[in-house]
Parts: sequence; structure tokens; C-alpha cells
Amino acid sequence: MEQSNAKIFLAKERGKNETGVMRSYKTFNSGNYFNEHKTAFGNLYLLNDDTLAPAETIKMFVEEESYIVFLPVAGGIIYSDSPGHEVTIMAGEAQIKFTLPGTIIEIKNAYEDSLVNYLHIRFRRVAKSACAIDELVSFNIDQNKDQFVRVSRQNPEMPFMLSMIKLGGRSEVIYELHNKKNAVYTYVIEGAFEVQYRLLHERDGLALWEVPEIEAEALSNDAILLIAEVSL
Repeated sequence: MEQSNAKIFLAKERGKNETGVMRSYKTFNSGNYFNEHKTAFGNLYLLNDDTLAPAETIKMFVEEESYIVFLPVAGGIIYSDSPGHEVTIMAGEAQIKFTLPGTIIEIKNAYEDSLVNYLHIRFRRVAKSACAIDELVSFNIDQNKDQFVRVSRQNPEMPFMLSMIKLGGRSEVIYELHNKKNAVYTYVIEGAFEVQYRLLHERDGLALWEVPEIEAEALSNDAILLIAEVSL
């Protein structure tokens, strides 16, 4: 058994911010949450797991150039920003946009009578010039069960890549990095996994570096895993 360089981010150790309309679990330091052990992993510096009340809206301010991803897990959200962009994002879709400092973003729950849960992910720019991306990506992990589905399109100019998979119980899979210089952050959206011989439960994360590939086994049926290749 070959052990790899790794760091576990347990769901129960995440930061938490809760108001009357939303709840946010923070994997990395952001806002008023700070933990010396929860610094950015490569250029991945924000991974918030947010739940928003029915018909409610929240605002956020972008402080630095970032590739920002909104990925609904359950339900749908309406994204709008100060430059005038607006789009509805449903489960099975991801909005990916390079965003400039000073931008104000609004996220609204698209439903009047139910909560929505979504991931809010940010990556820092790495290259001197940014990839000016603004796209809504659709994917289907149910029709492609036991196969990795790209959540972001493969683009050599982008400093990250996102993939997702839904696995049946005891199914195993190997993920090969598209860029061997990258590191990998895995995040369990649903169920339980063993990733690189480490047990992960729902909403746990695992950072891995200096690995050409990762092995994952689902320990529950219909377990869902998100994988982000990041630049160190």
C-alpha cells in the first residue's frame, strides 16, 4: 500500500456562518472564519457549502480576480452580478465565470417553497493573463453512472478542472490527472468513500499532491464525489 501526500478536511471541522436566511459551511478561511490549518490548497481558496431559504437572496463582494463556480446540489439558484449578467442554475449544471475585483454577486433561491443547497467554489488566477470564461455547463451523473463526468470543460488556459462521479456501492474507480503537475482536491457530496486508502464521509474533503492518479471506492450506494484538479 503506497501512501500519498495528503491532508483531510473533515466536515465536522468546517467553519460555519448562519443567519436567518442562509447557512454556510466553509472548508477554507473566508469572511469572519479563520483557522491556521484551513488555508488555501494551491489556487483553490474557497469551498463553501451553502443552504439558502426559500425565495431569499444574498449578496457577496469579490475581492480578487477569481474563477468562481456555483454548483447546485439540490434545487436551483438565480445568479446575477453588478456587470449585468443573470442566469438560472439548476442541479446538474454549473456556472463558471472569471470575475474581477469589485464585482457584486447576488444569489437567489429559485424556489418559493423549498431550500436550495449549492457549492460556491473559487480559484485564484495563476497565469499572467486570465482565461475570460463565462459559461453554464450541463452534466448528467445519473446517465453516466460509474464514469467521471466533466463539470468544467478541459481548457489548458484554465488553472483548474472539475469532474464528478456517481458510484454504486463497492464500485471502484481510478482518476488519472490530466496535468501531472497538478494536485487534487476531492469532496464527498453524498455517501461515503475510501480515497487513496482514507475513509471519507459526506462533505469530507481530501487534498492530495504529487500523485499521478487517485483510487476511489464507494462504500455506499449512489455515492457522489467531486474532484478538482488545482494548480500548486
